[in-house]
Amino acid sequence: MILGLGSDIVSMVRIQQAIEKFGSRFERRVFAKSERELAWKRGSPCIRTYTGRWASKEALLKALGTGLIKGISFKDIIVENLSSGKPVLLVKGEAANYLEKITPDDSEALLHLTISDDFPWVSSTVIIEARSSLLK
Repeated sequence: MILGLGSDIVSMVRIQQAIEKFGSRFERRVFAKSERELAWKRGSPCIRTYTGRWASKEALLKALGTGLIKGISFKDIIVENLSSGKPVLLVKGEAANYLEKITPDDSEALLHLTISDDFPWVSSTVIIEARSSLLK
């Protein structure tokens, strides 16, 4: 069962301007340490990486139907990559609490994420799926 669907599109220029204006304060407020380390490893920092993570966080907030309310913050949502390169979402804090709240008791929530880019645009789509625990 699909619990939520969210998508976002953002310009790399917008994220570049935010970093130029607010610097590391913006980075620390929005991105987890692992996300910042990856962006700096890929560039100085890699705006494409930051923009993809921003779009993914926004897409998840839309899929949850919350936006940045209910105590949820950007840092509750972390985008990591598997060794294959596939992006995955990790949720903690209030985002995890809300995800648990909307997931039926007999199910587990699965988060599906895709990120695409074509300069200057980055888009991300998130699907929240409830998969029955009884099918295991």
